[in-house]
Amino acid sequence: METIRFEQSQDVLVQTAAVVAAQRQFAQRLRQRTVPDPLTGLPVRSLLIDRLELALAAAGPDTGRLAVLSCNLDGITTVEDTHGRLLADAARAEAAGRLVSVVRQGDVVARISAQTFVLLCPGITDPTDAEGIAHRVTAAFDAPLQPTPELSHRVRLSVGVALSGRASTPESLIASANEAMTQIRHERQGSGRHG
Repeated sequence: METIRFEQSQDVLVQTAAVVAAQRQFAQRLRQRTVPDPLTGLPVRSLLIDRLELALAAAGPDTGRLAVLSCNLDGITTVEDTHGRLLADAARAEAAGRLVSVVRQGDVVARISAQTFVLLCPGITDPTDAEGIAHRVTAAFDAPLQPTPELSHRVRLSVGVALSGRASTPESLIASANEAMTQIRHERQGSGRHG
């Protein structure tokens, strides 16, 4: 009997250790989801998805639609290729600051890749509202980025816009905005305006 009890208590210890390990893994994954982008302090993709889910749930006829803007920093890789990653990251951080400074109160700016930012803009009652935001954020890059006093570099912003509908999901909105942004980039490259 003693041996059986000992084995059962070992099983309980093993099960307890497995539960504790699973809880630690879950907590680590949760921390990674909620930690902002270390370079810019902006939300990362997982936080953006969470906020999009909340905004979609709150959207309705009285609150307006959501606009999602995918913004690509065209030409930022040239800074990295020419001057190194540190200066390119300084330029990215400056770009993030410009985006945050021109969006409306309540809008969310997130960084989802090295050169792509996504804006979540609720309360859009007319498509021209979203176009106005897109023009404003694009105009914020009329002046060159200046990551150091000695270096300035012109970066263009390609912006694609998607508006929410009844069947919209966070992923579908981001994908639609990315497709629109990619199309704009290809049109620019086809016309020889690389920025």
